[in-house]
Amino acid sequence: MSREAILTVNTGSSSIKLAAYEVEGDRAGRRVLKATLSGLPDGRDFSASIDDRAVEHLPKSLQAAGDEKGDLVAALAGWASEALGDRDIRGVGHRVVHGGRDFTGPVRAGAEVVEQLRKLSVLAPSHQEENLAGVAGIEKLWPDMPQSLSFDTAFHRTQPRVAELYAIPRELSDEGLLRFGFHGLSYAHIADVLEESLAPEDCGRVVVAHLGSGASLCAMRNGQSAATSMGLTALDGVPMATRSGSVDPGLVLHLIKDRGMSAHEVSELLYKRSGLLGLSGISGDVRQLLASDDPAAREALDVYAYRIAREISSLAGAVQGLDVLVFTGGVGENSWQVRERICGRLGWLGVSLDGTANREGRRVAHKGGATVKTLVIPADEEAVIAREALSVLSLDGRDQSSPR
Repeated sequence: MSREAILTVNTGSSSIKLAAYEVEGDRAGRRVLKATLSGLPDGRDFSASIDDRAVEHLPKSLQAAGDEKGDLVAALAGWASEALGDRDIRGVGHRVVHGGRDFTGPVRAGAEVVEQLRKLSVLAPSHQEENLAGVAGIEKLWPDMPQSLSFDTAFHRTQPRVAELYAIPRELSDEGLLRFGFHGLSYAHIADVLEESLAPEDCGRVVVAHLGSGASLCAMRNGQSAATSMGLTALDGVPMATRSGSVDPGLVLHLIKDRGMSAHEVSELLYKRSGLLGLSGISGDVRQLLASDDPAAREALDVYAYRIAREISSLAGAVQGLDVLVFTGGVGENSWQVRERICGRLGWLGVSLDGTANREGRRVAHKGGATVKTLVIPADEEAVIAREALSVLSLDGRDQSSPR
């Protein structure tokens, strides 16, 4: 009997992440392949492992592929298929950032669905078209391969209506201008991990800080999203590497009306020239800012920690307390200094770090007897995509959609 694998694809503006998981009955088992192509569009930095063995060289198929994201995804998937040997690929699951109101769980990819999602590109200009390019790339490579789509917004559809609404005219809310939230696949993974590792009474009220190039936070009650820092778009919330996070809407109006900036120029400023990069004038990379002795770098990190700590406090209010604080994402997992700066502002809430455990990056980072458990849990969005793909793709490719 042949072995099977499910492939996951996360196509972004500057990278493509691909993984493969063994299929064990109706569930995704261990990860057997992981590959990242980064530095796009100018470079092609490749890293990969197969059955935990590192791959040292960029495959020839990727060297020869064009610059279009779909072509690169196809080349990477073709290489993965060969690298998987006798494992047959059952289907391919994709991350899609914005699912709007209509997509509350994973779905089978199809022309009508993709066209509907393309209309949401204006709400996720840095991500949506790239995500859909990955779907097109797989379809070009394997026209009959079943594909599924998993949405970063879907996890947050459990938020109460009061958490979704902006204080704008009701007709605009009825048209879908709501607080959606993002990084839902990461939060779904954290919810799964907590359910498996903690007793229900120990994790009823949780705040998760997903801190990476993009950053957001989510308050969970009993494993479901109750509130989150991002809103209609992934520009809202705390400062990020190059994104501003929340700003006074009057600032945007001032830039357009009084300074004569176009909507495009304002978009470029808020998405690509703000955040840690804008604050410091040096870099949006936390590692570079921590290594710098420039006062502007320190101030940028101080603002970053302050805003995140303030958001944690707000989200704790949304679920009326805090039992567990989780750090995840590239910065959240790897920067003990950032965790220390944030948690140093949350002692009043019951957060108390064990300095040694935090510096060593241990999973359990709180002091013994602390009121709030502080955990460091690696992000694994791909595992969620694989699980959701299997929930909608049967052996013969028929749709068996079952939203989370």
